[in-house]
Amino acid sequence: MIGCDHSKNVNSAVTDEFYSLNIQVADSIARDKKVKIELQENAVTTQVSYPGKIERRGGYSMQFAKHSYEIDLKQDVSIAGLPADDDWILNANYIDKTFLRHVLSYELFMEMNPSNIAPRCAYVEVELNGTYNGLYVLMEKLDRSSLNIEKSDSMAMIFKEPHIFRTSYDGIVPAKANNFHQQKYPKVKKDNKRDYLEELRTFILNTTDESFQKKVSNIFDMSNIIDWHLLLLISNNSDGILKNFYLYKTNNNTPIRIAPWDYDHSFGRDGDNELNLDERPMNIERSILFKRLLRFDWYKKRLNERWLALNTNQLLSANGLKKRVLSKAEQVKKAAKKNFERWPVDGPWYYDANSFEQEIDIMLKFIDLRHHRLTSYFKEL
Repeated sequence: MIGCDHSKNVNSAVTDEFYSLNIQVADSIARDKKVKIELQENAVTTQVSYPGKIERRGGYSMQFAKHSYEIDLKQDVSIAGLPADDDWILNANYIDKTFLRHVLSYELFMEMNPSNIAPRCAYVEVELNGTYNGLYVLMEKLDRSSLNIEKSDSMAMIFKEPHIFRTSYDGIVPAKANNFHQQKYPKVKKDNKRDYLEELRTFILNTTDESFQKKVSNIFDMSNIIDWHLLLLISNNSDGILKNFYLYKTNNNTPIRIAPWDYDHSFGRDGDNELNLDERPMNIERSILFKRLLRFDWYKKRLNERWLALNTNQLLSANGLKKRVLSKAEQVKKAAKKNFERWPVDGPWYYDANSFEQEIDIMLKFIDLRHHRLTSYFKEL
C-alpha cells in the first residue's frame, strides 16, 4: 500500500492514508461496456467491499499496456480518504514514470485559491482478482457533485473540453453528433446549452473592446482564469490550452469557471512521453480567450502581479516547486519501483528507458529552465 504524506488541507490533491484496492471481476474489462465488480478496499487495519461496475477509459492512452478504469459504485462511499462519491477514476498513469504530473498540477491549482476545483487524488496499489496490477492514481470524477453544481438551477452546466476557445471548428469531429461541445450536465437531450456557448464565443470574438472589458469579469471568474493561465504556463501543458479542462457554471448567479484535467503533458514531457524541455513560452494565444485578454494592460498587470505573488509565497517559485517534487518523489518511489517490476521502464510506448530517479531529474531540470524563461517573459509582458 502507498500513502502520500500531505497536510490535510481540503484542497490538497492527495490524501495522506495508506490503501490498496482489489477489483474482483468475473468478465474481461472492456471499453464502453460496464461489467460488474466487487471493489475491495484494504486500509491499514480495515477491509471493506463495495459492489459496482467498471469499464476501461481513455483516449490516446487506450493503446497502453496498463489500463485506466472508470468505476461506478452503487452508493456514495469514501475511498482512500477522499470525499464520498459513487464515481471514481483509476488512472494508470502509465506514460508518466514519476506518477507526479497529474497530482502536482491539480494540487498547485487548488492551493492557488480555495475556490479553484481540481480532482482530489490518492495513490493506491491495485490488484485484479488478487494479482498485483501496479500503482494507480485514484481520482475524483469531475461531475455535478465534485463541481458543486446546483441541480435545481436551469443555468447550471458542465462541459468537458468544449471547443469555444478555438479560432476555427474546422476538422473537429465530435464524439457524438448531437453533442458538439461535450456537454456533461444537464443531459444534452434534456437541455442543450450549445446556443449559450456559441453566444459566449461570439462575445469573445466580436464584441467591442469597451463592451468586452465591461462584461468579461461578470461572465468569467477572472481569478480562476488567471490561475488557469499560470498553471498552463508553469507546467507547459500546451494540450491544456484548447482541451484537458472542464468548463462549468454552478448556477445562474455564479461566473464561468475552469477545472483542469489530464496533466501528464507537463513538466518536461509531452502526453505521449516525448521529452519536452523547451524554454519558450507556449503559444497560449491559440485560445481566443487568452488572445483577447492579453490585448489589455489591466489583464497583463493582474497576471504579472499574480505571478509575483505566487512566487513570493513559494507556490510557483523554482525552489518551492522543486522542493514539492522531491518530497512527493520520496513518498512514491518505493511503490513506483514495484510498479516497474510489473510494467518495465523500457516498455514499447516509452521514448527511453529512464529510471524513476532519472525522470525526477528531468522534472527538476524543467522547473529551472521554465522558471528562468517565465521570469524573463513576465518582465517583458
